[in-house]
Amino acid sequence: MVIYGHSLLTITMKNWLLLLVGLTSVAEAAQLKCNESVTPIAEIQGMGKQSPLLNQQITTKGVVTADFRGKDALEGFFIQQLDADNNPATSDGMFIHYDDRQQILQPGDVVMVQGKVSEQFEVTQINDVSVLKVCHKEQILPEPVLLTLPLKDYDLEQVEGMRVRFKQPVVITDIFQYPKYGEITVSSDLLLNPTARFRPGPQVKEQYKLDKQNRLIIDDGSLAEYPVATLFNQPPITLGQKLNVTGVMHFAFGQYKIQPSEKFELMTAFTKSQPQTPSGKLKVANFNLKNFFTSIDVGQQCGPRKNFSCRGADSQAEYDRQVLKLATAINLADADIMAVEELENTEDTAQQLVSSLNQLAGKQKWSFIQTGALGDDVIRVGILYQPGRVKALGKYALLNQGVNAAFDETKHRIVVTQTFVTQNNNKVNFAAAHLKSKSCQDATDKNLDQKDGQGCFNVARTEAAHLVANWLLADPTGQDAPYTILAGDLNAYQKEDPVVILQNQGLKNLAEQFLGPHNWTASYRGYVGSLDYILANDQTAKKATGLTQWHINSIYSAWFDYNLEPISEDNPKPAHYYQPSPFASSDHDMVIAGFDL
Repeated sequence: MVIYGHSLLTITMKNWLLLLVGLTSVAEAAQLKCNESVTPIAEIQGMGKQSPLLNQQITTKGVVTADFRGKDALEGFFIQQLDADNNPATSDGMFIHYDDRQQILQPGDVVMVQGKVSEQFEVTQINDVSVLKVCHKEQILPEPVLLTLPLKDYDLEQVEGMRVRFKQPVVITDIFQYPKYGEITVSSDLLLNPTARFRPGPQVKEQYKLDKQNRLIIDDGSLAEYPVATLFNQPPITLGQKLNVTGVMHFAFGQYKIQPSEKFELMTAFTKSQPQTPSGKLKVANFNLKNFFTSIDVGQQCGPRKNFSCRGADSQAEYDRQVLKLATAINLADADIMAVEELENTEDTAQQLVSSLNQLAGKQKWSFIQTGALGDDVIRVGILYQPGRVKALGKYALLNQGVNAAFDETKHRIVVTQTFVTQNNNKVNFAAAHLKSKSCQDATDKNLDQKDGQGCFNVARTEAAHLVANWLLADPTGQDAPYTILAGDLNAYQKEDPVVILQNQGLKNLAEQFLGPHNWTASYRGYVGSLDYILANDQTAKKATGLTQWHINSIYSAWFDYNLEPISEDNPKPAHYYQPSPFASSDHDMVIAGFDL
């Protein structure tokens, strides 16, 4: 026998069982009356972390507030009690673990649900749903509970499963997990690393605790890794953007997360494609290039002794993309003198960077101080300048172990100082420095992390800061220059020992002078802070006209850089992620200062 061209033999036992369950559910739903008494959601949630009705079969009723059924989604939907119980200690919302997509649901549908109360990963929910009945549609949704960051002592358990919204727009402070998991962390403002605000000590530890109350995750309602919606987001989401969102509060993987039920209200990013450069007759800058190597990283060794793994671009195509982004940023900044860090430790790398700069500028605009390789490290600092605006006077000077045995070249890059003459015939000593990073690799004894917020190798950086200040303020080039500028990546936040030492010894932090305490050049683990500085002696600081931190990198995801590697095994990097722009050209922002010199 054939029905509509299909043999009855093709209907398996599984098909029959599913059909039987479906018919049973329909029958039970028909018997369930929409006006019969139910267990209120607030009673199921209870006042504790765990439901007082755990493992009990219940019938409850509520309005659908968000539906996250479907492939890679949360496998369920949320309902909320129509009549709030006005008890702030109990939630009026509930997650229904039910992924049958044949049952059409819309936000605003009032439903009755029969199932078992369970706790899954600390989430009170109803699963093993036996009956789901839509009673009526187009119910006005409950007003969202208004949240304010920081949360202080507010217990989010009270609104688990309920509609929520922020009382005022919040600020995106972390996007590290956004490409992979679709998660954004928001706060009341961009969170400054505590040691960017306070001296190491009890106040820093207290601030870390307070900051935990000033973060909340906004998720995407998906369990997928590298969701398409985030991969192709344009314009890109960045740190510092303001947003508001309406969604439901969910608890997953040990964290409370808002699952949006409506589209973000995302405010415009504040970053600009061209820097607001300070006025002044002399303009200087600092830029960490994030491992600019002309040796392609295909397995060979780099460094003067060929004893380090190469870094940077893995192919000629990546190199071309990297150098174009760097050259674009540097040319747009248009500084007269620039300190750069993380150059490959060869002469050729600086030469090739300058060649690319001049090619992009369409003229012989840039030159560099030809130091050759410096020490044995795989990277070094360098000084670029525009010979049409300033003149290099005499020979450069180096701070290395040959000059001072206490300067440890195994930890810090050799410091370079060059005297320049400005168009107004002022002599300026300009130094480029790069101190040891906070990474704990190879840290021992006093250089281990002391848990004071300064990370590993703080003692080494502090000792180097003493040496750099003493050397630099003693006119190392012998040109009797009255003006002194130190630019570099100090790998220390504003209130940490190395920066404080430099200031105490006579080198003023111009960012503090012009921007106040809230300034930054890098982001890490949900915090921003300054690692990159332009400092000046008193005489030079009096001539300073302003300082800009051009946020072209700290606020962007690293996925927008020059690399061609796929985002994951199944996800090639979207073509639009790369732009020949200054954005995501490095992992540090550029710092630019102006002087009337």
